[in-house]
Amino acid sequence: MKTKEEMFTVFFTILFLTCALLASGQRQSLNFVLPSSGLDNRQQHQYLIETDYLNFNIYGDFASRMRISGKYTSGLPDGKVEWADVYMQKSDQLDGPFASRENLDYANGFSYTYEQNILAPEFFAGFPNNSIEAKNLVWDMAGMEFFAWGHTDSLQLNEPYHANQANGKVELAGHGFFDNRDIILTWKGMTTNDTEMLAMIDFRTMNNKLEVQVDLGDRHFETKGRSHHWGTIWLSVDQQCIDRIELFEDVVLEIGWNDQAEKELVDVVREMRVTKIY
Repeated sequence: MKTKEEMFTVFFTILFLTCALLASGQRQSLNFVLPSSGLDNRQQHQYLIETDYLNFNIYGDFASRMRISGKYTSGLPDGKVEWADVYMQKSDQLDGPFASRENLDYANGFSYTYEQNILAPEFFAGFPNNSIEAKNLVWDMAGMEFFAWGHTDSLQLNEPYHANQANGKVELAGHGFFDNRDIILTWKGMTTNDTEMLAMIDFRTMNNKLEVQVDLGDRHFETKGRSHHWGTIWLSVDQQCIDRIELFEDVVLEIGWNDQAEKELVDVVREMRVTKIY
């Protein structure tokens, strides 16, 4: 007959083995696979893109808020993507509803492929010269597509990958440049939503230098500063597509106008959300 101590030993041994088997089965059920997709041949999906610009002084005091939104469709014939329902909202309140809405008709129906030079001034021929936020919408999604699909053959689970070939100065369609200093991608693991398996890729690049100039008729605006940005991309394993994205950016800027002697230091916080519609 077993003693009480022996019975406890057997019980905890069985409990440990059961937990180990369950953990092993859970890992196998998650199926650690990183999806891959080409930009020219993929199923059609549409996304809601929302980017908030939160403007502060360098002491963290709120000044204003702006949101630019649009619907982005990928997987169209010939590898095209297209924008629709693009609009801008502004508010002088940190929270609550926006006070105004401006439809950006010049961006609606804007269609292109990623074989085109999206950094050339002529690429945005139909856009107003001061439409930096709308152009940023295009560049942000191009960057997210690149982070999502450009390195799937190089990423290893939980090992930071330095995308060195993407570092360097990027011209901004005649408005200045953005200098990517060190883009780091990390495949963090797997998760699930209600219906499907998702792979998670974190991205970050810090201390990036930027300079932007915009001519507004009789006035000239210019700014320079540094950017930190980071976030997470969730990729659907079954559908081979982006499921959702969160991006955060903190930009410290020196802003100047040609008709003002004093320059201003500001902190711009950007929050971008990409949500799959279908």
